[in-house]
Amino acid sequence: MAKQNRRIEKGRRDPFVLALPYPFKAWLALSSDPDNTLFKDWQELDGVIWKEIGLPFADSFFIRSFNTHHTHQVDLHGHPGILASHPHDTIHTWGDFVFGGKRGFDRQDAIDHAAIIAQAGFTPRIWTDHSTFFGNLLHVHQYGGQPELRDASGYVYSNTLYTLDLIQAVGVRYVWDGTVTPVMGQGRPMRLLTYHMAYAGSFRTGVTRYVKHLLMNAFGVGIDFRKKFHGNSIYRPHRFADGNTLYLFQRHGSWPSGDIDGLGEVLAPERMEQLMRTGGFCIAYTHLGKRPANRTHDPVHVPASTLAALRNIKDLMERKELMVSSTSSLLDYAVLRDHISVDVREHIIRFNADGIAFKTVGAAELKGLSFTFLRKQLDLETVRVRGTIEELRPRFEDHGDRFSLHFDVP
Repeated sequence: MAKQNRRIEKGRRDPFVLALPYPFKAWLALSSDPDNTLFKDWQELDGVIWKEIGLPFADSFFIRSFNTHHTHQVDLHGHPGILASHPHDTIHTWGDFVFGGKRGFDRQDAIDHAAIIAQAGFTPRIWTDHSTFFGNLLHVHQYGGQPELRDASGYVYSNTLYTLDLIQAVGVRYVWDGTVTPVMGQGRPMRLLTYHMAYAGSFRTGVTRYVKHLLMNAFGVGIDFRKKFHGNSIYRPHRFADGNTLYLFQRHGSWPSGDIDGLGEVLAPERMEQLMRTGGFCIAYTHLGKRPANRTHDPVHVPASTLAALRNIKDLMERKELMVSSTSSLLDYAVLRDHISVDVREHIIRFNADGIAFKTVGAAELKGLSFTFLRKQLDLETVRVRGTIEELRPRFEDHGDRFSLHFDVP
């Protein structure tokens, strides 16, 4: 048991468990922020992405928007029907309080807004920071995760912007770390040199950063430089100032391409081919409702290039080459996968709880997911599957030298 715990703590998946469910080559999700979204554009996005093409992405929303620059921005308060129209799994902070004029923000707003989403029957799995909001957890400001503030004279004050306990209480388990990575295909092993070259997009710059990283690490200096490079993991645990531990994740893309036009570049067919060649996961960063300023008066919100890219993704999904899902499903799968243990002697596959995203693992937590294993010495006639509190009865699919467990949706 001690050996198994060490493996789980280090995030190493059991060697019997394959990285992705068979026969998929890579996994894609879309993580969009709702900034600038007008309702007519929201309707077009809903009609194109979820109704016409039928992609299983999940969306995000503002609970309420007080932004005086974007007075017609879509939020749950003004458009309560948005949650029923297509899947959502993300709240973009507690709302848009940036450029709110005299309208400030404090903990009571978070309490009120938590009640709004509870009344709507919604449980957010993901939190993304918004712009320069003072209640952010990691991006620009970090006051949302600090229960106390200390001034230069040593006085300690309670922080009225602190809400991380409420964020966790409403159901959030994954927090965007505030960064956008250019590396394609996360969650796959990469040597530090390969990682730096992929991050820089240049051999010379990558090697220079690699040497700099090694030297700074050896002498214990350059912490701010080294913090910029979080490695290629798809998720990582982070302990906040209040003692809460949640998982952080990066998003893929670039700041300039973070709108509906740039999305066509990030998800272009040639880039999806690259993703499937490298393998791994991709959580694409965008703002679906935002368009370039020079297209403000264009009657069509989704440009042809982005539409073509989305249709290509649907084709890859239907051919079972590219797994496509919500961001929360992708992250849940990765966490669950990394906490599976296979007992060959007893012919038992165990789904263990990680203690952060999952306190228990049973049929409800695994619903809709599939996991693929190397067959090796396992006898499919006698192998048993267990969760943390019950024996599980997934559907087995034999692939010859490997097999899959499907936790089908009833």
